[in-house]
Amino acid sequence: MSKRQKKNQGVDVDHVLTVRSTDGILQRTFDADVIQSFRYMSTELTLNGDLPRSVAVIAALRGEGVTHTAVALGATLAHDTGASVCVVELNWWSPGQIALLDPKVIAEAASKKRRKTSSPSSAEPALASHPGLAMVVSGEVSLDDAIIHSDMPNFDLLPAGELSVAKRPSMARSAALRELMKQLSARYDHLILDVPAVRTTSDSIVLASLGDACIVVTRQGATSTASVQQALDDVKSLTMLGVVLNKVTIKTPGWIRALVPQE
Repeated sequence: MSKRQKKNQGVDVDHVLTVRSTDGILQRTFDADVIQSFRYMSTELTLNGDLPRSVAVIAALRGEGVTHTAVALGATLAHDTGASVCVVELNWWSPGQIALLDPKVIAEAASKKRRKTSSPSSAEPALASHPGLAMVVSGEVSLDDAIIHSDMPNFDLLPAGELSVAKRPSMARSAALRELMKQLSARYDHLILDVPAVRTTSDSIVLASLGDACIVVTRQGATSTASVQQALDDVKSLTMLGVVLNKVTIKTPGWIRALVPQE
């Protein structure tokens, strides 16, 4: 293979998207192919006038990539349209928004992958003690104290924070949470809601209903059709924007893919 061919297979730095917190502690770069897929989705919905003010991102099972999808979609939407966007994490069962953008956690996960081990990460997220949405709803902190601002002036993150198991059902159904969502809707053009997996808790259906529409995320080759169908059935009362197929593996040789137009 020629050196030119190898160079062409590298990352297109002009199309990657990096999200950073304003304090420089958190940072995550999303690959060009990831951004391009969400760019296509958001553009189509925007041009057709079908992009709702709030979108709930859900999955049937844990580990499907809901948080990754929510942050990447929100960042792409904010970057491309100039609209103000906030990714709101409502997943107290498996919060991962801060860890997703923490370079230390990312590096350790990459190291474990190279060693081909599935042991849990021991890296503590840089902002593990950062106040989250749960503390805002309970009145312990202000909304401004909990929001994480990015280096894009129109893109913010609101982590879930910690909430005991006993309090989660009442929180999901509380008038205080609905009131907070109204406040966020008044502050931002679009909200992307990171909702727990349907099979994890029935509260996920209640939380998904806080959005105007939803997207279901599923991993290729890992989630059964039956599980995906159940997730779709559980949220059938909501407007469905589509299904995102995550971690897709394409076995077509690269030289053939290079001959296929990508636009």
